[in-house]
Amino acid sequence: MAKPKTEKPSLERRFFPIQDAANYLGVSVQFLYNGTARKSKKPLPIPFRRIGGKILFDIKDLEKL
Repeated sequence: MAKPKTEKPSLERRFFPIQDAANYLGVSVQFLYNGTARKSKKPLPIPFRRIGGKILFDIKDLEKL
């Protein structure tokens, strides 16, 4: 008996590096770097993650803006 074909879920990029997030938001890369600095006086209201020295933004959080 043949099994019905199951489609694999599409693997979409969920986390964007800082350059792609800046393009998506229409702001400069430096603006995002300044807002994500550990001692920033004006931290970003957008949640981000630091993974292995990289700053990553979740696309779901960017879409909420």
